[in-house]
Amino acid sequence: MRYAIDLGGTHVRVAAAQSGCEWRHQHSSRRTPGMTPADFIDLLARLSREWGTGQPQTIGVSAAAVVDDDGCLVASENLGWKDVPLRRLLSDAFSCKVLVETDVFCGAAYEASLGAAAGTQSAFYIGIGTGVGHALILNGQVWRGARRGANAFGHTVIDPAGERCYCGHRGCLCSTASGLAQADRPGEDFPLQHLAQAIGNAITLVEPELIILAGGALNQPWFDIVRLAELIPDFSYPAAFQPQLVRSEAADPNLCGALLLSMEQL
Repeated sequence: MRYAIDLGGTHVRVAAAQSGCEWRHQHSSRRTPGMTPADFIDLLARLSREWGTGQPQTIGVSAAAVVDDDGCLVASENLGWKDVPLRRLLSDAFSCKVLVETDVFCGAAYEASLGAAAGTQSAFYIGIGTGVGHALILNGQVWRGARRGANAFGHTVIDPAGERCYCGHRGCLCSTASGLAQADRPGEDFPLQHLAQAIGNAITLVEPELIILAGGALNQPWFDIVRLAELIPDFSYPAAFQPQLVRSEAADPNLCGALLLSMEQL
């Protein structure tokens, strides 16, 4: 049995499958405050016992973090983890091969392979959950950046005089247009305007064929994809192609991508 995990700032999702994204077992829970890597491993061990799957063949982890080539979580403000060698810890605990990757890179890999971006050469994947992340798909491949840090769309500075963000800057996109920022708030237009401004700048810079949105915050009252599509042209170069704006059809593309990448690379 292969395990796929989406380790987010708010929730932990775990699923098991023989192959593909046809889950035999699934678990979702809110991440407990102060959850440590040891707590996380204990949760996986408990699920393995409850499901009766035995030791997993492989584990693929989608993590809300900057992840280096060795599967170490270099930085993860929403998890509160820094320099955690997660791949090594999981491999030692479960005696199997493990892949750990940044969550939006997993989601983009799924969309490029089996989702909305399949068959396109360029797309911009945006995950809006506790924070806001992104991944660029170029020539059908996920671009990870010079040092694997091309994922922090939420830290686009929208208002330099805005409130202080947890990254240290002021007025970041995730300070207004994220699940954490909009939790328990009524629907308002300004977070959509900020999101449209950031997406418009991305269109001016890259001009992708498609923009794919995913994440739990899309179910909050503030989000309106029709209104967002109306606003974006006001913030992008008029001569640039206006890409189609779609929501991912997958319930959790990051989870699916973690499984697919672990099967491809291990």
